[in-house]
Amino acid sequence: METAKLFNGLEIHSKVATTEGSLAVLERKIPEAYTLELNVDVRVPQAAQTMDQLAAADPLLGTVLPGLKDQLSTSKVSNFYHGLYRLKVEAVNRDLTRLDQIVSRHNFFDCNTILEIQDHKTSRKALVIQSDMDVNGDGSDADRSTEVDGSAANFQPYTSYRWSKRTNKTNQFIPEREDRLKELESEYDTKSTTPERKRIVKDQIQELERELNDLRKYSFLISKADPFIVLPGFMFRRQAEPFAPKLGDIAVVIFQGKLYPALVGDAGPSYKIGEASLRICKQIDPRSNAYNRPASDLNITYVVFPSSADEPPGPPDLQKLHDRCSALLNEIGGYSGELFAWEDILATPSPSPFPPSSSSPTASASPSGSGEPTPSPAPTQSPAPKSSLTP
Repeated sequence: METAKLFNGLEIHSKVATTEGSLAVLERKIPEAYTLELNVDVRVPQAAQTMDQLAAADPLLGTVLPGLKDQLSTSKVSNFYHGLYRLKVEAVNRDLTRLDQIVSRHNFFDCNTILEIQDHKTSRKALVIQSDMDVNGDGSDADRSTEVDGSAANFQPYTSYRWSKRTNKTNQFIPEREDRLKELESEYDTKSTTPERKRIVKDQIQELERELNDLRKYSFLISKADPFIVLPGFMFRRQAEPFAPKLGDIAVVIFQGKLYPALVGDAGPSYKIGEASLRICKQIDPRSNAYNRPASDLNITYVVFPSSADEPPGPPDLQKLHDRCSALLNEIGGYSGELFAWEDILATPSPSPFPPSSSSPTASASPSGSGEPTPSPAPTQSPAPKSSLTP
């Protein structure tokens, strides 16, 4: 296999070093006689902190957020920034034995900064993140839409942000999972199934049962209709941090002088950042799809307002979201430019007889301790981070 095909953006320097050995009949038996030493040298970037550094990625940012320049004097680089890059380095180290899976250059350098700012007058806190934008195509909600395209690779019918169903409409992704569950149960009960295979099948059965429970009980955001962003899963795990975000928090996406209201709607892999729903991506670039990101440069600014989520969780009210974003932006010095007004393209569900859940789901995420995305559905109260569709 050609080495160049194993790497994505890694600069490769190689050489062969020889020394005189003993007889081949002896050297063949000595492991150290024929070795490959692998070192990955990575520069961990500094976070942008000044207006000039931020403007290098987005020249219009200072104009769009006129109060930002003054707030930068007391801002600090967030622990989330340092934590993100620690997890990136850990991911590189973890994949050294799987060079075809090593973190790409694009994904390693996907965050220009995460700053914590606080307005001097209102005390309003905000996280300012500069990154690129991958496409998240996840989510489904039978109450509002029965036409969700789940054909893309890595598609998941749920998002970490969720709420109790309000109608008795069946999620479109339940039947196929019920069929798969029956197949697995049949395989598990077959006498010819080996013990090792039974362990694998049992895990798959438990995963499907958890997922089916969630799909029957909850509604989720829909990528094609709801404007939401995705944050690394580990950020939701550090709720002791004063600027810790929560699912459902209000956010604003800024690109080329325009501002787009959004929710914090999903938890992603802990070593990646910069991801939004297809609704936002297509507004930025109509060519966006599951395999084509709208922005590869680090010129997207995400402003996240911690502790701004509405309770209880529910389907987005886009007019209310617009008003909340405007008010929150005014609490950090105001804004200049167009705050985009999203049109509701889904029908509002009419309540039908349906037993309500005894308690509303908590909008929280419990990413895996290793910082890796969990490839399978998590238990109801702990939505797992999911991989983005774009590489």
